[in-house]
Amino acid sequence: MIKMQYGDKTHIEYLKREYLKIFSDMDNRRADWIDLRDSLIARSVDFQNLLPPTLDEMLTNDFEALADIYESFVSLNLKKSDPLITNGKQLFNYSDDVTVNGIKRNKMQPVIASFFMNPANGFEIHTCHYCDMAYVNAYNINGDKKAQFDLDHVLDKGRCPIVGLSLFNFVPSCQMCNGSRIKGQKQLTTNPVLRKKLSPSNFSYDFEGKVNIEVHNKYGKCSTFGFEKRKDDYEIIFNTSKDPDYKVEIDFFHLTERYNYHKVEALRLMDLKERYTDARILELARVMLGNSSAEASVDAMKIVTQIKHDIFSTQFIHTFHRAFGKLHDDILK
Repeated sequence: MIKMQYGDKTHIEYLKREYLKIFSDMDNRRADWIDLRDSLIARSVDFQNLLPPTLDEMLTNDFEALADIYESFVSLNLKKSDPLITNGKQLFNYSDDVTVNGIKRNKMQPVIASFFMNPANGFEIHTCHYCDMAYVNAYNINGDKKAQFDLDHVLDKGRCPIVGLSLFNFVPSCQMCNGSRIKGQKQLTTNPVLRKKLSPSNFSYDFEGKVNIEVHNKYGKCSTFGFEKRKDDYEIIFNTSKDPDYKVEIDFFHLTERYNYHKVEALRLMDLKERYTDARILELARVMLGNSSAEASVDAMKIVTQIKHDIFSTQFIHTFHRAFGKLHDDILK
């Protein structure tokens, strides 16, 4: 739902450089990567072109390239005991401490979480990138920063450990979306083309532009006056007419069902929009200016804008990154 914010090309290169700096044992990891890469190529010549020659490139590969690697790796149908799996988990150890050749290699999860929480990196993590319903944030305990969110591996690291530490395979999510009840270790889709397209970490991801959240009255009525007494007359839908592929993501995360529980948020906005039309807001501005003919003056427009912000909380929603941001914007279009 929410596209990952990586910035422009210059900032993306900055992120890649800074990300590589968080690995304290890169020389050992680089050597292990050369061995693991050779072993993979020995199993399938496809990896000769798919796998980058250096570990640095593997860790900072774009999502589409990672998805191709994932597809080929999973197609090998390896057992958990296979050296490609076990050695891959040792090299790309996200959640476990491991010992390699007598040297302890600490798990990377807390270090990577800190990287995503660092304001200088500009990720703008506020709500779950899959649902925009739950707040995901960092908080401090005695100066120690804690993460109140999961970093989901879009491409499952269990099936393919070599994507387990790749920067563009991470998406900040809530525990509901990333938990076993919804995503867990499952894949969004078995379609490799859609798997690339529907990841918020894909540079071309466009849920914002292709999907519109709407409220429909089951009986075709237009007015929302008195909606409090007839909430069941309404339903939230995700309009995917611009690009039906996004319905796969909507269905996977049960967004329609989950959003309908909160439909009063949308109905309240629709009710306010019906009560406070542009014409009525202009009338309020005139009263505040003490000028019944004011319409297009700079002062009038400033007051009109402020009244809209006060009534619809648009400025507040965006400034303080409140949940249901897209729902709010789409209803007020």
